[in-house]
Amino acid sequence: MFDYHIHTTYSPDGQMSMETACLRAIELGLAEIAITDHIDMDWPNTAIPPFDVKMLDRYFEDLGKIKEKYKGSINIKKGIEIGLQPHILEECTDIIQSYPFDFVIASVHLVNRVDPCLGEYYTGRTKEECYYLYYQEILSLIRSYDEFDVLGHLDYIKRYSPFPPGEKDHLLCNSLVDDIIRVLVSKGKGLEINTSGCQHASKSPMPHPDIIRRYIQLGGKIITLGSDAHRPEYLAFEFDNTLERVKNLGINQLTSFTHRVPSFVPIP
Repeated sequence: MFDYHIHTTYSPDGQMSMETACLRAIELGLAEIAITDHIDMDWPNTAIPPFDVKMLDRYFEDLGKIKEKYKGSINIKKGIEIGLQPHILEECTDIIQSYPFDFVIASVHLVNRVDPCLGEYYTGRTKEECYYLYYQEILSLIRSYDEFDVLGHLDYIKRYSPFPPGEKDHLLCNSLVDDIIRVLVSKGKGLEINTSGCQHASKSPMPHPDIIRRYIQLGGKIITLGSDAHRPEYLAFEFDNTLERVKNLGINQLTSFTHRVPSFVPIP
């Protein structure tokens, strides 16, 4: 159906052009994609050139060209994945309000200026402490920030955790996760199902299906599906299996966005 989390070479770690992403999506028979390149302001690793705010005009120009080129073959939405940190929220709001995005993912990639993909984040901490700090940061940020449509990869920390994966990892800090979900529901925000988690030893999307079920139980309605692909071979990764799991949770529709307004599309 739709892949609503795709990175191109505008992202520092993207390894495909917009054109390559679109051709692969058409080959897979997708009806719609959202290109959602990273913008992480004040990124601590200065050795990696970021997707800078100054590049946004060119980003939109290229999105407009590729959207027009493949009109009739695939729907292309203008998206962004914005990395939240406590001290840049006002700047994030200015960016989102200044450009005609269709779709905005809010993600947390840093806790106290350290990315959980780095070993130093876990040094001297238990697994539960690592999860607690990450979830606490998400909760604090989404309470303070409104300019987004869905929360990206809620349990992203499991992707990089050096601790052996456990069947009940999704229950760690369960009350905090519940608080996050309650904030999303109260603000009318969505939850992303990110299938890149299926590449992990847990073989589970992010977040775990039980967390998705809880979002629905608490009144959440906005669900998007994204591969988080950085290379063409990962577009729509594990979508068939994930859609079956989603339907087993009682979810019968996914969400599409145009000019940041959601619409609901039945799952075939």
